[in-house]
Formats: sequence, structure tokens, C-alpha cells
Amino acid sequence: MNIEVTMRHSDVRIEALNEYAQKRMQQLAERFPKVTKVSLVIDIDVKKHMYMAEVVANRLGATAVGAKEFSESAKSVIDSAAARAERQLLKMRIKSRKGVVRKQRAASAKN
Repeated sequence: MNIEVTMRHSDVRIEALNEYAQKRMQQLAERFPKVTKVSLVIDIDVKKHMYMAEVVANRLGATAVGAKEFSESAKSVIDSAAARAERQLLKMRIKSRKGVVRKQRAASAKN
């Protein structure tokens, strides 16, 4: 499992924020074991005092799931982007399981 955290447009690398982001992305990876790579980009706009977080999660055999959030608080933007990515991954998991069930039903109906 590969977790990548990048902070852009900031001269100061906030170590506590980086550790928090790593921990939150690790929770996402533990909940969804088929996720192979999680990339988090935190963009800081100093003039507007806004944070932007973008989460991209790659699954085995599937395309990437992306979530982008804006907020004035750094931790809340990480949490909300991770929550949105979790919802998308959960929806993807449910859809893939429904497809397996449909294939099994079709195979059993033919026999």
C-alpha cells in the first residue's frame, strides 16, 4: 500500500498536518484492502486563507476514485475529502458485488 501526501504552495511543511493526513489515509486504506495507492494533495491559498484537498485512490482492476474539497480548516478539508473518497469507494464496491451476484444468478438459471 502506497500513501503519498503532497503539500503545494506552502513554504512551511507542517509536520503535524502531514502526520494527520498519513494517519487518515491509512484508515482509508485499511477499510478498503483492494486500494493499492492513495495520493493526497493539499493546496494552500494564503491570500484567501483556504485549503484544498484532493484524494485519488487507485483500486485493483479499477480506475481511480477522486475527491476534491475546499475549507478554511486544514484538518476538516482532509476529513471531508477522505469521507467523500470513502463513499465513492463503497459505492464502487457495492456495484462490483452486484455484478458478481448477477453473473452467478445468470449461470445458475442456465443450468
